[in-house]
Amino acid sequence: MINVAIPTNVKHTLKDLRARSGLSQEEAASMLDVTAPTLRKWENDSADLPYSVIEKVEKIYSIPKDYIFFGTNNAFSEKIK
Repeated sequence: MINVAIPTNVKHTLKDLRARSGLSQEEAASMLDVTAPTLRKWENDSADLPYSVIEKVEKIYSIPKDYIFFGTNNAFSEKIK
């Protein structure tokens, strides 16, 4: 699979979702089938996030992809506040 540079706001959303779920980086990394250092790099914007991870995030956190990409700019974000 090709790695595509994902916008920084998506990476911040990834960190926010993990924190809101009460997961440690180690727990979330395990659920994403990566190591904690890899997740840490994604969250700190020091490594490109593969698009395939977005699909896993969508399933793990039960959120639509549009929330991942657009954050507060949709109706779903109002539901989680």
